Amino acid sequence: MSEVLTLCEGAVLTHLATRAELAAGRLAAADDLRLWARLADGEGLPLAGGGRVRTVAEEGGPFLAGPAGWLADVAAEDVVALRLRDGRLEPSTVKLDSFPADRAMLVAQEFGERALDALRSFAEGIEPSPGVPIDAVVLELLARAPETFADPLPPLAPLLRGASLEVRGGRVGVVGTPWDTGSVAGLSPLDIMRLTLSRSALRTYDEGADLSKAVTYLSRSPEVLERIADEVEREPLSPRVLEALPRTEPAALLLAARSAEGEGRSFEAAGLVGEALSLAPGLAPAERDAAEYAACRTDPGDPLPARAEHLFRRLVAYGDRPARRRLVDDLVALSVRVAEPALADLALFENDVVGEFLDARGVWLRDDEVELLESWRRTPLRLWEVLGVEGEEVTLRDAGPGGDGPVTVTDELLSRQAVPGDLMLTRLLGDGRGPRVFGHPFKVAPERREEMLALLTDPVDPYAVAAFFRRAPRPPGAP
Repeated sequence: MSEVLTLCEGAVLTHLATRAELAAGRLAAADDLRLWARLADGEGLPLAGGGRVRTVAEEGGPFLAGPAGWLADVAAEDVVALRLRDGRLEPSTVKLDSFPADRAMLVAQEFGERALDALRSFAEGIEPSPGVPIDAVVLELLARAPETFADPLPPLAPLLRGASLEVRGGRVGVVGTPWDTGSVAGLSPLDIMRLTLSRSALRTYDEGADLSKAVTYLSRSPEVLERIADEVEREPLSPRVLEALPRTEPAALLLAARSAEGEGRSFEAAGLVGEALSLAPGLAPAERDAAEYAACRTDPGDPLPARAEHLFRRLVAYGDRPARRRLVDDLVALSVRVAEPALADLALFENDVVGEFLDARGVWLRDDEVELLESWRRTPLRLWEVLGVEGEEVTLRDAGPGGDGPVTVTDELLSRQAVPGDLMLTRLLGDGRGPRVFGHPFKVAPERREEMLALLTDPVDPYAVAAFFRRAPRPPGAP
């Protein structure tokens, strides 16, 4: 440790103090002050005014904590400078109206190069993390050029973010770094690099930049292209990026299509998908999108009940697209995985995905199909009591106070599962001939009847309903 202290002698690191930090009497040291947190771990570092500064490891930490009043001269939004001199930390506040800009630029450049090295090492399985530790880079800079941190520079975290780098938990990565390392499990080292660098190029695009290299990465890896296309649908590209994409490349056309789809412009997306397939027949993501768009055009000779079943399947497929998949995932996280099919139905209707589907795909739908979907939007979620089962017919009654009278539905699956007295949470949707159960009902325990009915207010909170199926029933007499 003495060698590290010698190396750091005279260096100063800065940090923008917040009101919460000053109230707690400690400074967040996860990023800007990471090196000082490393040195102050354990016995701490002497403070120039007396006492010691120690590293406190807590949730959201680490933090640098000193004796009472050690930050008394600091106000919220002040830039605190902590300089190590003679083995002691000297706190002060500084104005950064002027600073050695060339040194700040060299610091950002060094971090960028090291972040790329760290990504390669992670992709090749050499390192467990795709980011480089901030304190390690600062030490290397001090070893090579001790004057680098001789004068106060802007706090490291905002400085590096301004240089199109990402700072996460004391580590620095290029934009698009796979911090969730499980998200790239199974990808080859080359594909991990392609995925990250393509993300980075799209997210940090500047006017006049060349995106051809990123498109080349995507064109050479079907798996990376599919992942980036899904991400683009979730977060559509800006008009500037769309303009810069080389439209002669199938991968670029797919990204433009997915961006349009993510913004609800399905008709435009279908045209772009067609262009991509004309250049690259067999492009898997484009083929699947084309098939989904084509499936919206139903056979006018089919009766409406048959088309209704097909429409519901299209609606479920639409809700499972990348731009909306999180609606189901969020509900599953609050509930139980086995309930996912029923939760998908909940996400579709309580988030008005039906309305989005009408806006995006309505150009391909027939008038009676549009009317049917509009009626589905108005159909509430209800708790139904099973009165009787005969063959494939199930007779239901609204279990709520003053609910509708008996309704009979024909459902092969439901009739095999339901028995009189069961409570089913579902919505009965018209198919042009009568009510049907298209989705997957939730079965509700009879003793939880009133608990569920209390949740079926207008509007229904899908998160509360999802959580209901994870909670244990309330004990008798509980409020």
